[in-house]
Amino acid sequence: MQIGVYCSSKRPYLWGGLYQTLTTNNVNFNLCIAGPNPPIEPLPGNMKYIQTNVKPAQCWFIAAQNTVGDYVMNIPDDMILSHGCLDDMTKLISGDMTISSPELIPHGNMINKKKENHYLMWDARGYVKGDPRDNYTNKRCTGTILPLLSPIPLLSFMRKETFNNIGIDKQYVAMWWNLDMSLELISRGGKIIISENSYGYEFRGGGDKGSLCQIPDDIFYYNDMWIDQAIIGGPDKKVRTTRKEPIDPLVYNETVLTVSQGRVYPPLSTIGTYDAGNGEQITPRWI
Repeated sequence: MQIGVYCSSKRPYLWGGLYQTLTTNNVNFNLCIAGPNPPIEPLPGNMKYIQTNVKPAQCWFIAAQNTVGDYVMNIPDDMILSHGCLDDMTKLISGDMTISSPELIPHGNMINKKKENHYLMWDARGYVKGDPRDNYTNKRCTGTILPLLSPIPLLSFMRKETFNNIGIDKQYVAMWWNLDMSLELISRGGKIIISENSYGYEFRGGGDKGSLCQIPDDIFYYNDMWIDQAIIGGPDKKVRTTRKEPIDPLVYNETVLTVSQGRVYPPLSTIGTYDAGNGEQITPRWI
């Protein structure tokens, strides 16, 4: 079995550590990284770099398409995996309609190994202005936590054929597309399996200011596709069982390395307003 691990990164000084965290497995793997900055040291034979200046989400897509093997798994450049994680993922995966994933140990919790709850979904939009449920707990622009019946993964280990069948929606600029894919798999009758034996640890802290996961349009779009917004005087928020609109996937073509497809905007802006998907233009409080 050959596992294709793919990554979008502009920080080559982290690639050596990323590679080392994958070498604690018995299964064969290859790592492909796509991004704007070249390596700062020679790469191992089973590691590939692809230079491109397109948006981060498209870099993930490019890297995935340039891996070798029947299985793929995404990984950020600032993550440490437990020993034998890939071996564990191969044991858990079952057929085309399955995603296996290690558990998440959030930044700062490595000593006590406090794990994340994978049955929760963050709606960053909060409640619309004027809704009585817009209170201190459910702040607008800070978000609301909703329960899920099925878990969502940290990393998505799946058959490459499954990855290609679902696709990465071209509306994403950087992040959240992997959770979008997992919910789409669930809506098609698939299953997410979270390991009880393996974990991933974000040693840099994904919630820090400047993190790609904090890009407003990405999280707002993800929320809008999967959560029905509350109606003033009516029903509360509800997680959908099917996506609001079909995924419009990125396409691997002759310009995929040079032209960003779909939504593009200056990432990581610390000022300005964004469409929250509820008819409002807001300035998120986390940026």
